[in-house]
Amino acid sequence: MLVQELSPLESWLLDSIQESEVVGLLQSLIQARSDFPPGDCREAVSIIAEKVRNEGVEVKLLADKEHQPNLIATLPGANGLQTLVYHAHIDTVPAGDAAAWTHDPFSGRVEGDQIYGRGAGDDKSSVAAQVMALVTLKRAGIKLDNGRLQVAIVSDEESGAQQGTRWLRDNQQLQPDFLVVGEQTNNQVAIAERVACGIDLTVFGKGTHGAMPWAGDNAILKTARVLMWMEAELFPKLAAKKHPFLPPATLNVGKIHGGLQWNVVPDYCKLEMDRRLLPGETREEAMNEIREVLDAYHTAVEPLEYELYSSGKVAPNIDMDPDAPFVQSAKQVLQDVTGCEQELTGYVQTSDGRWFAGDGFPIIIFGPSNPVVGHARDEHVSIGQLLEATKFLTLLAMRWLQRPN
Repeated sequence: MLVQELSPLESWLLDSIQESEVVGLLQSLIQARSDFPPGDCREAVSIIAEKVRNEGVEVKLLADKEHQPNLIATLPGANGLQTLVYHAHIDTVPAGDAAAWTHDPFSGRVEGDQIYGRGAGDDKSSVAAQVMALVTLKRAGIKLDNGRLQVAIVSDEESGAQQGTRWLRDNQQLQPDFLVVGEQTNNQVAIAERVACGIDLTVFGKGTHGAMPWAGDNAILKTARVLMWMEAELFPKLAAKKHPFLPPATLNVGKIHGGLQWNVVPDYCKLEMDRRLLPGETREEAMNEIREVLDAYHTAVEPLEYELYSSGKVAPNIDMDPDAPFVQSAKQVLQDVTGCEQELTGYVQTSDGRWFAGDGFPIIIFGPSNPVVGHARDEHVSIGQLLEATKFLTLLAMRWLQRPN
């Protein structure tokens, strides 16, 4: 696939995108706090609603909870044959200790080519790029002869999507035929992702007085030994699992708690773990792998009484065929916008696209900023990537929705 020259209309359209406007929109969104908890997204969503309404774009505000509204802006097509949805989330994680940031996390400070602030990458840069792509097409009067474009800006991604994407999908307010999920991919087209599967492990011991540890069985110390065994026996097996566009399967021990108080030998210790499943893996298989390793510990090291528990919905993986027409079209558009060859990739984290992954239509993940800076101190995005993403999304919608049936 070779880089192609833009048509005069395409060049004119992309040149009409003004850096100051795109940057200004992102800055205003960063300044409108929407961190969870409490995840109040009303101010940020109102900025977007005003922006697109001023351009004469149809806007719907939908909410199950008043402080977590969702916005759907629609650019109609000539015949409405299909719907291309651009999707991004406006809520963020907390900033943590603001004093530890180089710049105020809610300032949207520009320094050099970088815009700083909570949400600068995850996910307000994708929001700004998607909104500006729609605005650009509307201003130019581009007719979408083969379908409509919707931009869906959702709340509640960081806290489970119950008030955002899942609620919209379950209420049939979002019904894409093609979906672009805005997340941090360093402006690469991602076509696969791992999904998160929470698994709890409780190790049991024997409680007694803290002055007589020999009379009990310290569950916390036993858990420490079990973790060392799991790291040696299980982690290499996970690292050997491969996918052409994704990192290996992983298990992260994210939280540990146990015992009653300092002078009591603890009779239990609980771990909360994050198992990232590759396409094709299931929760049951992941739990059986852990059981095999723990049972081997019981046989080879010391008696072990434990309990594994996992609940909640594990969504399907996004795992697109790299040769699918929508994927190839997105790759070609990105090459033409950047002027250089592009490789497809996978998304390291988990996106709201998972709630649609089993529905049988094409999904890609794309957005500016490095995923490493998401949820981190001094989160940032480059102005260059922000503009490049806006141009990509503008041209993708124009080409895909004007192509012949």
